[in-house]
Amino acid sequence: MTIYFTLTFTLLVLEMLVFCLVVLPLPMHWRRAMMRAFRSSPVMENILGCKGFVRSQDHFRNYSYYIDTFNRLQRIGEEAEQEEGHHHDYSFEASLKAKRFYAQRNLYLTGFTLFLSLILERTTALVVDMLEREEQLQHMKKESAIANEDADRLAEIDSSYKKQVAGLQTEITALKKQTPDFESLKKRAAQQSTEYDQLVKERDALLKK
Repeated sequence: MTIYFTLTFTLLVLEMLVFCLVVLPLPMHWRRAMMRAFRSSPVMENILGCKGFVRSQDHFRNYSYYIDTFNRLQRIGEEAEQEEGHHHDYSFEASLKAKRFYAQRNLYLTGFTLFLSLILERTTALVVDMLEREEQLQHMKKESAIANEDADRLAEIDSSYKKQVAGLQTEITALKKQTPDFESLKKRAAQQSTEYDQLVKERDALLKK
């Protein structure tokens, strides 16, 4: 296996491991910590497709390997068809079958790597979007709880104000009831004052006689 197919196989294994980690049913805070750790690693950023330009280069390279392997497999097939009518020894046939086997292996390897890289990139984007939505939901829940507390506090203040208003209305009603009594007292006091003045005048008149 050549060096670039070895690297492709290594990338495939890493992608499989990362994909298994990403799709595990973990709690949200664990998943958030894992994605934060992945983003802090340059290698994991490259695998997850967080860097668009680098990830595009990886896709292009894997696609180039896939096309090259496909063309190689086609050439081996054409060579086998050309040599089909000729008689060859066992070593030639074994070599031809080995070439075809390696070409098919490399074709599957590059194809699976390219396909899994696309799936992993999309899955990671969905997971990151889900985590962001979850954070927004938690933030909205906190804001809603604060708003509910403020509403309860305002309701308590409104209730206390209503009680104060009711108490003031009761006092006003009591004062209104006391107003006629006060008026009658004023009238009685005026009458008594008038009677007292008359008695004083009569007394003065009697003293003068």
